Formats: sequence, structure tokens, C-alpha cells
Amino acid sequence: MKIVLFGNLYEDKSDIYEEQFYAISKMIKAHNIDLYLPGFFFNTLSPALKEKIESFITVFDTDFPKVDLAFSIGGDGTFLRTANAVAKYKIPILGINTGRLGFLADIKLEDLDETLHEIFQNNYRIEMRMLLKTATLNNDSGEDFVSYSLNEAAILKQDTSSMLTIHAFIDDEYLTSYQADGVVVATPTGSTAYSLSIGGPIMVPTAPNIILTAVAPHSLNSRPLVVDSNSKITLKVESRSSKYLVSLDGESQTLNVDTMLEISKADYAQPVVKRSGHTFFETLRNKLMWGADIRSSKETI
Repeated sequence: MKIVLFGNLYEDKSDIYEEQFYAISKMIKAHNIDLYLPGFFFNTLSPALKEKIESFITVFDTDFPKVDLAFSIGGDGTFLRTANAVAKYKIPILGINTGRLGFLADIKLEDLDETLHEIFQNNYRIEMRMLLKTATLNNDSGEDFVSYSLNEAAILKQDTSSMLTIHAFIDDEYLTSYQADGVVVATPTGSTAYSLSIGGPIMVPTAPNIILTAVAPHSLNSRPLVVDSNSKITLKVESRSSKYLVSLDGESQTLNVDTMLEISKADYAQPVVKRSGHTFFETLRNKLMWGADIRSSKETI
């Protein structure tokens, strides 16, 4: 089996993170696995760690190797960057959590050895996660791009305290004009991320839907909307500023207000590795502490 490793890209990595990364890579290598590491990540490591891993990990810069799995070592942000790098190759990702909450990177370090044993015995399942495709529409703006995101596409105000007016269309039919700080268009995978923090619904990750949620809307009757995943969402922005921000899984770009966006389901999905017997509902209970009574037995009301 061949596995490519990804980690967080912070230049000032903590000693604890580098120790964890080294221990994890050695644990994987002990199973007689061919390991690969992208050069852009290798270059962020300390000289001491580089020296330790060079003997058993192949570093690559250009041609992406043919691998069976990608392991993301970090938090959900690292997982999203991994997905951005491997989605077009349809490589399944396993998220190993060295961060905090971890809905995507949900394998705890204490469970890693058992998880690796399951994977190398082919005792795991693959979930296909929808991606969003975000593209500019008006070609005369000089800002043409097409990009993909696993969690969400967020349209946000950029350099003013004034709210945006975002005209939204579903399959070319006018929906509404959001007066808000922005709008988040999320996948079911992203329903537990930015969308959740602004009041969006939690969705089963494999549900065939897209969520639209306004960020700090001016109108109290503005509510999250769930549409079919085959819908085409068009957004046109008005602002007192000449710019607005589009953020795709946390990677941001500034656009002119006359640049319209079209958001739709991508024509390929991201495979995600999940342990057999471990479910999304179990993750919700554990991560969000559903059903837990955190009150002290001595607490009085």
C-alpha cells in the first residue's frame, strides 16, 4: 500500500505537533507502507524533523504519486487543504486529529494503532462527500476562476462595516435579496462548520442537498434554506465598497462587486475513509455532547 501524508502548513509548528507527526509516520511505516510527502509541506518542517524522516519518506514536488490513501494529520483545516490537493485524483482521505473538535479529522491519536490495523485489513468504509464548484460568470471582469470546496463557499463583506446586498437566484429563478454581512453556501459536510455557527441546520454528510444561510442578516425573517444538490445558485453582490470577499474552505479572494458567482455541485466527489461501525450520529453525540448533563450534582437552581 502507498500513502501520502499531509500536515498543517504553519511555519512555526509546535514541538508537540512535530513529535506527533514523527510518531504517526513511524507507526504507519512500521506496517511496511510506502510513504510520500509533498514538498510544500516538507519545506515547513524543522531541520531536525526533516533529517529524521528523509530516510523512510519520499518527498515529491511535481508529479503526484499514484497512492491508495491520503492521511491528513492535524485538524479540520488541514483536512480541507488535503482535500483541495487530492480531490481531483479521487484519493480517499483519513483524518487523524491532532487539533481540537475534529468533525473531519475524527481519528484520535489513542485510536490510531487500532485504526491502522483495520485499514490494512481492508476493514473500513468509504463515504463520498459532495464538493461545491464556484465559478465567476461575467468574463469581462478579468477575474475568471473556477474553484472547488468541500465545506462551503462564503460571500462576505471585505473592507467596510456596511452590509452587503446579495441577490440570489436558484436555477435562474429569483429567490431573494439578502441584506447581511454575507451568505454561506454549504455542503452537508460543511453543515457542521461555518454554516452551523451562523444558525444553519446539521445535515447527514451524504445528503443530496445544499444549504444557504445568511451571515448576520438585517431581517429577522431571513432563515436558512436547503435546496436540491442539483440546483444552480447564482449570486450578484451590491455594496458601498467596490469589493467583496469570497472564501472557499477558508481560502479567500477579493472580487469586484460586478463579478457574479455561480455555485453548483462539482462533477466529482471526495472519498473519505471512515472506520467500520463508527457513524456520524456517534460523532455528533461525542463532539457536541448531545444528551450529556454537564451540571454538577450539587448545582441548585
